Amino acid sequence: MNIFYSLISLICLTALSPFTVAQDIQGQSFSYRDWEVHCSNTGTCRAAGYQPDSAQMMPASVLLTRLAGAKQAVQAKFALSSEGQTLDYRKLKNIHFYLNGRDFGAVNVNTSTEPLTGTLNTQQTHGLLQYTQKNVKIVFKNNHYSWQVSDAGMTATLLKMDDFQKRTGTTGALVKKGAANESKVLAAQPKPMVKKVNTAAKPYLTLQPNTEQYQAVHTLLMAAQPALQDAHAFCEGIPEDTVAKPQAIALYKLTNHKVLATTLCWRGAYNEGYGAWVLDESLKGKATFVTEFASDFAPGEIRSAQKGRGLGDCWATSQWIWNGQTFVKTMDRWTGMCKGFSGGIWDLYLIETVVR
Repeated sequence: MNIFYSLISLICLTALSPFTVAQDIQGQSFSYRDWEVHCSNTGTCRAAGYQPDSAQMMPASVLLTRLAGAKQAVQAKFALSSEGQTLDYRKLKNIHFYLNGRDFGAVNVNTSTEPLTGTLNTQQTHGLLQYTQKNVKIVFKNNHYSWQVSDAGMTATLLKMDDFQKRTGTTGALVKKGAANESKVLAAQPKPMVKKVNTAAKPYLTLQPNTEQYQAVHTLLMAAQPALQDAHAFCEGIPEDTVAKPQAIALYKLTNHKVLATTLCWRGAYNEGYGAWVLDESLKGKATFVTEFASDFAPGEIRSAQKGRGLGDCWATSQWIWNGQTFVKTMDRWTGMCKGFSGGIWDLYLIETVVR
């Protein structure tokens, strides 16, 4: 079972979960070849492109961010790195931005960071957006170093951004422009606010397998199994002698006569995930499923951090906050493709909120 990619599939569909923040906008993600886009519950879309496979030793990325709403300009950032070599910071001056060989001028680079980062100016950003339907060679270079960002997938990804923000066919579309004004494009929404209610930091009871109470509670938890988006086995436990066995169930006091039940559901090469459910304190009745990808528990909070593998480690992180009645999903974030940037380089959101 490739549990990490099962996770990513669930993340891409996370807005369908009943535990996401009540919202009018449902976050969506899409990726094609060397580009990806994540659009959040606020209507903001963030599209990122990366170096082609032929340039793996010089990782490069461009991030295009656009808020929802009429007449919103695209903001462009970039990141430049190296794989297996140390950049000579004395040779990082005068890096220029090129599109199909045309010099769009020097970029302002922060050389004190690794990777190198910066922001494209208005002319450079506008120049890039002229190629949303054309082949383009995107290059950052000076006399010593050269980085390339692939255009493979850029058109399809930016079209998805336009579709999400309801700009297709309008004068503000990035790909399929039209004559319509932007009066009916998607309106931006503020980040929802969620008030956290603190709960117990440690379990008050741990149920061990092969006991009568454990079996009763475990049955309630498994009965709350969600509709799976792939064929993986749900919370099958940890293999022991080639047989997956259920693990102990920890119970935490919440509020409003509720408890949080957790158990280790799965373990992979780089990650493991705990299941989390809300139960009545009597440990009877219907359980409410929260996630099977939990990594950490804190007072009033469930967190998930799952690591991907590839050309650089990337991370998928989520957060659920107890509001006194239920766990509300308050964050769903992805650091971008594993394309040579250790730990990922961007914060690409499906769900973003303000927690108080």
